Formats: sequence, structure tokens, C-alpha cells
Amino acid sequence: MKNKYLFVLILCYQFLVGNFLSASNSGASFLNIGTSARAISMGGAYVGVADDANAISYNPAGLSQLNRNEITAQHTEWISDVKHDFLAGAFPLRNSTVGFSVIYLSQGKLEGRDEDRNKTDSFSAYDVATTISYAKSINDKVKFGTNLKLIQQKIETEHATGVAVDIGTLYNTAIKNLTLGFSFRNLGPKMTFISEGYNLPLTATVGFGYTLKRAITLAFDVKRKIIDNKTEVSFGTEYTPINILALRVGYLKSLNPEDISKLSDFKGLGGGLGLRILNFSTDYAFVPYGDLGNTHRVSFSIKF
Repeated sequence: MKNKYLFVLILCYQFLVGNFLSASNSGASFLNIGTSARAISMGGAYVGVADDANAISYNPAGLSQLNRNEITAQHTEWISDVKHDFLAGAFPLRNSTVGFSVIYLSQGKLEGRDEDRNKTDSFSAYDVATTISYAKSINDKVKFGTNLKLIQQKIETEHATGVAVDIGTLYNTAIKNLTLGFSFRNLGPKMTFISEGYNLPLTATVGFGYTLKRAITLAFDVKRKIIDNKTEVSFGTEYTPINILALRVGYLKSLNPEDISKLSDFKGLGGGLGLRILNFSTDYAFVPYGDLGNTHRVSFSIKF
């Protein structure tokens, strides 16, 4: 009975997280949460841009575009005391770039109940993914990157552990400042909670980034959630009127059959801005989630 009750708790927790990401047939939904305020404010269209330490989460090949060390962090507060934190670092070497990241999704104390619905001691729940990354420029046009991640989830006394691999490429096209990107994320075996197995959120994304005179960046992504059988498109733009300020807007839309008739629905519209002073930068993103409320995300980065 206890195992059955714990499994119900697991489903409820996954549902809470999944509400921000749309319904899901896969587990470890926290791996789909955006980790960069810059990318999020551009609708998540970042696979063809990916030119900072946040590339770890979107397209690891982008790490090869860095020419200085970088540390970045982001914090997000959601409903029901859910917190999402991200820390990453990228370090260019002579012919390659290495990196690391940690994603931590935590839920405050939850009220426990036994199989008869009598109150018991409160408990906690969290998800964490630790990643190491490697990227390299194959030649002047092609870049390659990969991640190896260790995934852990805990609800009450139950744990689950898994591993996954991400693969990404960037291609500098013959058109100046036009870059094509591709990433394949969360490739790995099923994770198991108690006796129930579930697939990781396997995702393939293709996109491009195009920069106009170093002042305007345009981005477009098509994302296929393979296990969930869903497709999303996102596009965004970043305008830098002066060196210390960047203004961003983006749009994310599902292309599932039930949503096709709602293409005029602008619930996926978001935006934000960035400030850069010397080697420090701060990015802010605002994204509305309809009846679930709004999210505000802030990222901090330093280059050295």
C-alpha cells in the first residue's frame, strides 16, 4: 500500500511540474525547463544562436563559440513553492571547450498522508541533473558538442537515477552571419521510480540564428518532442541599440493538431532585456502562463 501511495505522490508532483510544460507522456519533465533568461525571452529559439555558457542546455556545440571563461546562474520562483535553479560554467581550451552545469528543481515541504489519508510527517521532493560538456570546432564551418548528464529524482523516501546524452552541431552557412543548429537531447534509458519505468523527454531541435549588422539577431527553432509526439515552433529577436542594453521578444507555439486552430493565440508571447557592464551581465525574462500565472526569471553571468 505504501508503494502505491508513493507512486500517486510521484504522479502528482510530475503533474505539477508538467503543468508549466504542457501534458507529457515522459518523465523527468524538469529537463525541458528553460535555463537561460536570454533564450526564454526569445521564445526559446536558441539552438542556432547558442553563443554563451547557456549553450549547454540548448546546443552544446555552441560552447565552441566562446573565447573567454564564463559562469552563469539563473533562479526562478514558481507557484506552490516550486523553485528552479541553474548554474553553469564554460572554459575554452586551446582547441576545444569544456563545461559543466547543475539544474535543481525543488518543492517546499509537502503534507504527507498515509493510505487512509491520515496526516503523516511532511516530506520534500527534488530533481537534479548534473552535466559535463565538451565542444570542438571541426573546421571553420562545423562545430560539434556533447553532454553527459546524471539525473536524480527524489520524492519522500524514493529515489530514481538515470543517465542521458545530448548531441549538438552548428554550421556556418555560405550566407554571412547565418548559422544553422541541430540538437538531440535526453537520449538515454528509462528511469524507474519504485517499479514503474518512464522514458526521458527525448527532444530533437533544428533552428537558425541570423545577425544583422551586430545589432539585431533573429532566431527560429522547430522542436520535436519524440516521446510525447508533439511539435513546437519558436522564434525570437534580440535588438542591441547600445552595447550595454539588449531588448528581446519571442513567441513559442505548439503545432499539435488540437492547437492548429489557435495560431492566433498569443499566450506564448514573452520578452525581456539584458544589461551588460564590463564583464558582468544580467538578463531578465517575463513569460505569462495563463491561469497558472506569470513567471519572472533573472540570470547573472560573468566572463573572465
